Amino acid sequence: MFFEPVLVKYKTYLKRYYGFLRLLIIAERFTFLFLLMILFNAYEFAYFLPGIATFSKTQNYIDPYRFNIILMAVGAVIITFFAVVCDKLLRKKGEFNLISLLERNFPGLRTKLGTACDNKQNFNVVTNKLFLDVLKELIGIDIKKIAPLRQILRTFVIFLLFSGLIVFCVAEDFSFDISPSQLKEKIPDLPAGKAAGEMENETVDETEYGVEAVIIKNGEQIEMEINPSLGLGFTNQVDSETANELNGSPNGSKKGFRYSQSYSEELPEEYEPLIKQYFEKLSS
Repeated sequence: MFFEPVLVKYKTYLKRYYGFLRLLIIAERFTFLFLLMILFNAYEFAYFLPGIATFSKTQNYIDPYRFNIILMAVGAVIITFFAVVCDKLLRKKGEFNLISLLERNFPGLRTKLGTACDNKQNFNVVTNKLFLDVLKELIGIDIKKIAPLRQILRTFVIFLLFSGLIVFCVAEDFSFDISPSQLKEKIPDLPAGKAAGEMENETVDETEYGVEAVIIKNGEQIEMEINPSLGLGFTNQVDSETANELNGSPNGSKKGFRYSQSYSEELPEEYEPLIKQYFEKLSS
């Protein structure tokens, strides 16, 4: 059609500018990441990898400071590359819609250009007049108005700013007093026993069987301890009064019956629930 060569010319012109803008955005991201790495001494991350520290000490081609700068530059390149790839994968790839862009920015082409493109295979008096009108409008527009020149200028200025800061930091050996190794030192390490799974529970019950060893008497808390690990267990060593009572009872003649010394002592009434709970735990 009459207007198609003009559209191809405009599309090529605009694609050139938008391609340059994308390159500037990638360069801006790289310089931003590189600057952050320099300021926060991110080269130390590389030394966590096996062999890097040894290679840094043995190589004699570059001084250690320049070597660290190269490490950070490589890291910034890798991160920027993956960011661009992820951006392309996650973002829907849209075709450069020149017709919509032209109709949105030039009212004289609104609805006309789209209609002409949809009917470019139809040849009659009406479509021919439409094609001529569209061609006249296309020739009269200033395509530079919709070129992303301001975005290019703004991105380029930011890129220059980041680049200047990088040059300053490298030349003056400037960085913040923050590094990955300092952050790692501030994180408290777990005790060796806990890390190996060998440390026992720090909060153990006061008795082996979970019996509360605190009672309240006269409004005051009194701690008491029953240690079942003394090895005393049950014994037939009882005082004479208790022995007489037991011998006089109907069950006193049973052989092999062993008495607990715990019941032979005169304990306050407050201790009775505790002792009962203790022996219930033992029996279960």
